[in-house]
Amino acid sequence: MPDFLLNTLAVSTAAFALAFAVPAQAQLNNGASGYSSAPREASMAEYWRMLDGLGPCLANMKRDEAEAFVDEPIDSEAEAEAFDRLFSTNDNVQRNVCMGNFTSVSGARRAHFRGVVAKGLFANLADDQLTSSAASLSAEPFAVTTLHDFARCYVISHPEETRQLLSRTDLATRGELAAIRAMAADFASCLPQDREVSLNPTNVRMALAEAAWRIATGRAGATIQGRN
Repeated sequence: MPDFLLNTLAVSTAAFALAFAVPAQAQLNNGASGYSSAPREASMAEYWRMLDGLGPCLANMKRDEAEAFVDEPIDSEAEAEAFDRLFSTNDNVQRNVCMGNFTSVSGARRAHFRGVVAKGLFANLADDQLTSSAASLSAEPFAVTTLHDFARCYVISHPEETRQLLSRTDLATRGELAAIRAMAADFASCLPQDREVSLNPTNVRMALAEAAWRIATGRAGATIQGRN
């Protein structure tokens, strides 16, 4: 999952751009009477809207499975198995009532689902839970080597800014981009000082969402299989 590694990800606001790719195999069922019911390829906007609603839906309808999915190490076999349980997969077709009209997102990146599920779980917590939990971790030392390390560092020192980003902006929108550009001035203290780092705004949002949920619930930072 290269997008989650800082050495592949420069922080200046000019480095941020609205450049998002929708998986080629994400498909929608037209579902309109009198029209063909053959699935069609989803647009980027449709894909991101589906994801934005998916996280809260799964967090409410399948909370235990949602927590189990986000709890597993990134890119691990256990994460893949938890993902399958969350979506009750059959014959490699991912389908869930929370996906609305989407018939398949088999080409989607699991990291996208992980990020929105974490955001949905976080949204169910009390507003002050993150701030109080972050305050107890203010002296925690960091060796920042992944995007998730950066996110944990940032959330601990900026819990309210993180909460506002997640609650007041929608996924992969200009509002999200504007908010992250405004936050970027405070990123430097949580980034390596010996190299240029480029950040994708939506990946940042998703990593912040997971970090916020983990910190608020007393969990350790996210780990990546083979790197932690």
